[in-house]
Amino acid sequence: MKKTVLPVVISFLLIISTIPSFAQTNSTVQDFKTLQQQRNQDSSNLSYAVFYITENDKCSDSEYKSLKFYQVVTDEYLSLYGISHDLQGSLCIPLKNYQSYFSGLSTFTLPVVISDNTVGQQLVQQGFYGMYKITGTGMQAIYVCSCDTKIESWAGAWILSHELSHFSLRYIGEPDTIAVSWVHYIQALENDCQRGNFAKVCPQYSASVTSPSGNQIPVMVVYGQGPSTNLPQNAPQSEVVTLPENSIVQTQNPACQTNQICALPGDYLKYQITTPDLNQTIRFDFENPTDNKNITIKTSAVQNGLPVSEYDTLDLSKALFTRPSGNASNFMYMLPTPLRLNSAYHQQAVQFNNYTRDVMSAQNNNQTNSILVQIDKDTGILIQLAISHVVNVNGAVSVSQQSYKLIDTNKIAYSNYATGQVFIPSWIKIDAKFWSDGSITDAQFIQEMQYLIDNRMITIPQTIHADNPSSQIPSWIKDDAKYWSSGSVSDNEFAGAIQYLVSNDVISISSSQNDTSPNLTGLPKGQVKIGNVLLDVEIADTLQRQNKGLQYHTPLSYSQGMLFPFAQPQVISIWMKDMQFPIDIIWLDSSGNVLYIEKNAPPCISDPCTIYGQSLMHAQYVLEVASGFVDKFGITQNSHMQLLTPV
Repeated sequence: MKKTVLPVVISFLLIISTIPSFAQTNSTVQDFKTLQQQRNQDSSNLSYAVFYITENDKCSDSEYKSLKFYQVVTDEYLSLYGISHDLQGSLCIPLKNYQSYFSGLSTFTLPVVISDNTVGQQLVQQGFYGMYKITGTGMQAIYVCSCDTKIESWAGAWILSHELSHFSLRYIGEPDTIAVSWVHYIQALENDCQRGNFAKVCPQYSASVTSPSGNQIPVMVVYGQGPSTNLPQNAPQSEVVTLPENSIVQTQNPACQTNQICALPGDYLKYQITTPDLNQTIRFDFENPTDNKNITIKTSAVQNGLPVSEYDTLDLSKALFTRPSGNASNFMYMLPTPLRLNSAYHQQAVQFNNYTRDVMSAQNNNQTNSILVQIDKDTGILIQLAISHVVNVNGAVSVSQQSYKLIDTNKIAYSNYATGQVFIPSWIKIDAKFWSDGSITDAQFIQEMQYLIDNRMITIPQTIHADNPSSQIPSWIKDDAKYWSSGSVSDNEFAGAIQYLVSNDVISISSSQNDTSPNLTGLPKGQVKIGNVLLDVEIADTLQRQNKGLQYHTPLSYSQGMLFPFAQPQVISIWMKDMQFPIDIIWLDSSGNVLYIEKNAPPCISDPCTIYGQSLMHAQYVLEVASGFVDKFGITQNSHMQLLTPV
């Protein structure tokens, strides 16, 4: 069946960040009523009608109850502000008959059109749950999606009251700028009060109306505090956030668009910004979308211990940031996706809040400047921007530094990097601290960084070398070493500092970095067969090698392992101290029969560490393999290991 499409409407949801003149007053509800009476004492009653549009061929009992609910909300809300009104019609209409009724809506000053969830999706797809429309001929209408499955939908009531607020202000003679911006200012305060907790009722911005069943339903109040003292503990719902869990609507509103910044209501970014003249944290809370291309941002900062905030507007397609003063600038903290970057950027792994991410990184170094840029590949979020500038004034050399570092966001909550990791021994971190405070020399520390690269504990991606490399180590690298040693900077983040040293030829990368062969540890090599699987193994055949084991080793593949042979059956205790990845551990007797298996033993970062195998009295071999190997190849206590290389 062909469905009739609701007419395209123009949203009265433009958000103006500057606070209108009424924000300078402490107006109350009574002030509003008095103002209305003064401006409309000679005017006739408001003529309005309420319609409920259903996808079904006829309206059900529950839909008639919903119609009655919205009719009562409209009536009580208009009464709350002293607007005289006459209800001219209350109808539930199948969508197929909507057009014939719509032609007669112009006879009313204000038609209020409520749509069920299916029909209302035509509104939601435009980016809104509610809309106040004014046509070029001056006709007005309010549209609301009753997307909640409840008959007395508090989400729907709140959205309806929001749109009625737009209408009410305009009806009593306020200019359009006030009718728009004042309502959105109150809505922004409500959002800030709730901070995502929609079960929280903020009485300073809420009133209540009585539903047909006698419940108190929260609605928006534009002036002053509403009269309700016992609002029910449910969620008033703005038009700019997703509906509650029991809603039929499951998608975010609006959806992310290709070639635009993907910022939805509720998203946020938080940065630490350090410049020669400034040290502050700044947070961007994405709040109210005005349409599919613009969103209002609450920008909050703590500068020299003092909190400040303002509401700004972001053009999602142009990444243009407009402040209340009207000044516009590029929003460098987030780029449209998919990313469109030049050839100076390369992909690498970076650690953020314990998540390993694919990041596009670019670095440019010369004799006077160093710039490092890192952008998260999936989200377009700036992870880090570090700028160093060497200043020479009459022979006195100094370094001016700026740093913009992401410290928190809800948009990065998982790892998306699966092709490699950074593994750095803890003793090197201790030496990093000694180097940062001057206890060891630059040459000693550079030697240790060279050790990491040569032993493939860290892999540096292909790096563009500076045109005019400098052997001088910038002070920010020493600072990063200090923070790295204390855990404030991750291994992957510190790898960026090592990459800087490589690009300036302070550290060299040998050809072995491009070798994809297994890790070179200097241990004897051999082969074993366990079950039906052939393994290349490194053989820990001395006490020193057995004590070290797989510490600081790169991850094992399913074709690799490490074998610990002993001269006679005994207790062979294994722990995971300083391991960088989980493993399966297999104990075997002198004949190669499996005695015991420990699956997925995790790394141990700090003491005390679990000791495995203490109760096994007759083990002569231990085989360590990649985590998941045992289950993948069906190794059990009935399995047998065959030595193919003498040990």
